[in-house]
Amino acid sequence: MFIGRENEVKEIKESLESEGYQGIFIYGRRRIGKTELISQGLSNTKHRVLSFEFRKTTLQGNLNFFLPYVKEFFGDNYISFNTFDSLFDYLFAKSVDEEYVLVLDEFSFLLNEDFAIESSLAAAIDKYKSRSKIHLIISGSYVGLMEKMISKGSHSYGRFNHIILLRPFDYYSSSLFYPNYSSEDKIMLYSVFGGIPYFNSLIDTNKSALENIYNLVVKADSICEHEISEIVMAETSKVPALNDLLLMIISGKQKYTDIFSAFESQGKGRPDYLLDKLIDMDFVIKKQPINEKDNKKKIRYSINDNLIDFYYRYVFISKNREIRKNPEFYFNNFIKNDFFEQYLPHKFEEISKEFLIRMNIEEKISPAFFNIGEYFYDNQKESINRQFDIVTEDKKGFISYECKYKDTPINNSDINEEICQTSNLPNIKFYKLGFISKSGFASDVDISNYITFKLDDFYK
Repeated sequence: MFIGRENEVKEIKESLESEGYQGIFIYGRRRIGKTELISQGLSNTKHRVLSFEFRKTTLQGNLNFFLPYVKEFFGDNYISFNTFDSLFDYLFAKSVDEEYVLVLDEFSFLLNEDFAIESSLAAAIDKYKSRSKIHLIISGSYVGLMEKMISKGSHSYGRFNHIILLRPFDYYSSSLFYPNYSSEDKIMLYSVFGGIPYFNSLIDTNKSALENIYNLVVKADSICEHEISEIVMAETSKVPALNDLLLMIISGKQKYTDIFSAFESQGKGRPDYLLDKLIDMDFVIKKQPINEKDNKKKIRYSINDNLIDFYYRYVFISKNREIRKNPEFYFNNFIKNDFFEQYLPHKFEEISKEFLIRMNIEEKISPAFFNIGEYFYDNQKESINRQFDIVTEDKKGFISYECKYKDTPINNSDINEEICQTSNLPNIKFYKLGFISKSGFASDVDISNYITFKLDDFYK
């Protein structure tokens, strides 16, 4: 099943129809759908395609694996290459006379072995660019390395006509993998599986949302557990504290000072390298309040992947795999209460931000906002410390949104409590209040005075 990415597919197809050298650079974390996107973009192309996916081995090993593909494609059994310099030169030289597509998938494996490989590719591009008819597609999963390759100062900078960063799907696009579930179940599934297409494709729509969570994540030796092991734990063999850092952030240690102190007390050294690695893997992001973006003391680190969040919070910490062989038992006894009372309400806030962004882009919010995020108010003299989780900023000022993920409607008491929290703050005035409710609004609420949304609005 291929869902979404219409603009990206169109961009690739248009590039293939252009004349002369064309360079397409595609990157994004593992299982994000890069290879399938390339396949969709190449569908119905009139050009011959030489495609190779590099492996996690040495440069020489990849060179040896790639050579038979090159021989077969060009019908030349006598060629041989000792370096990637000579291979790239040969491939581009061939493109002077023949227009073809060259796909180099998982290029980041080469960069990880020797980043200088990007200068070899850049040299071939520069040598033949004015005469080449090649349509070059480079893709890679290690986001940090790939970004370094196209950043200012690298040899490859400016060598690609198209740069496509694939992000995880938002809550709405993800729900297209399971369209017949209730809105509540869609929220639950997205809160666990996130927006990675591969993980969403595993969901069995003939089973309940909870059954999918049991079987695909909670169960011992589940497919998601093996995937996470391959993606994350491959790094922990080199950097054992990576798991510890993920657990710290999930447990609430999100300020750098708190993380640093915890690492120091455990004799693990500084956490900077690990934080950068997790950010490069797109598992962690930096967050800053929209009212203090330049205040480094306000930076917090947050998990940026729902499946990683759920797995490390509830499954990775399990000491007994035998218990997890009965995943429903394990869920009901060790996950259920926190999942419904803490985890889902928090995820609902995050999803509500995505919902507001989607509404804003679709011009369904007026006036349109140009900023969205958290807003911190901290007055130590008066002992007032407040955090507003969703605040938008538009030409009129600020709007604060309160999210309630509970089985009862928002009532007038909830409204008055929020009015009290947002009133009489000396450095900000919210010109409007918004409320987002899982269960709608009680009859005593005059919704005409506020911006209101309920869960079913998310999927219209």
